[in-house]
Amino acid sequence: MQRKAQKIGDKRIHIFRMTTKPNIISILALICLTGFVAPQDVRRPPPGRCRGGFSVRKADQRTLTIGGKVGFQEVLTNTGGWSQSTNDFQAPCNGVYYFSFHAISPQNGDFTLALMKGRLYQVTAYGSKNDFQQGSNSVLLVLNAGEKVHLELQQGTIYEHPFNEAYTSFSGFLVEAF
Repeated sequence: MQRKAQKIGDKRIHIFRMTTKPNIISILALICLTGFVAPQDVRRPPPGRCRGGFSVRKADQRTLTIGGKVGFQEVLTNTGGWSQSTNDFQAPCNGVYYFSFHAISPQNGDFTLALMKGRLYQVTAYGSKNDFQQGSNSVLLVLNAGEKVHLELQQGTIYEHPFNEAYTSFSGFLVEAF
């Protein structure tokens, strides 16, 4: 980054020119040097730029079958890609995505829950049989546009609170598009 001071009238201004492709360090340096913070609407991605992410909670007990997709009762956030009707996330563009999921076993049961990319498992979580044990996992995955990710119950069952609390969650978002 190059910096050049210039006087206009009685005010001195600084002109910054990026000498390389901007990255987070150069942007933060520019903010520190100038004290400039963009208004909220300026920081939003421009139209047409890829974005996607979701967070869902509270497993739907009707979907908890061995080898089946886990469905969720509530969508907390969906900035693109999550389908409530098919219980999966479809990548809106090529990129690296981060996913995390959590669940609890019933008091006298256990479970194995897998994050699936298409028909292939990527990571699993296990909750053991001793008094409501939790299982969770997270992963970074490279996805092509259109590829789908979902949770699958591989064995056992998940405990979900019978009222308003939610013990099961699944979240994911685009880290970097390419």
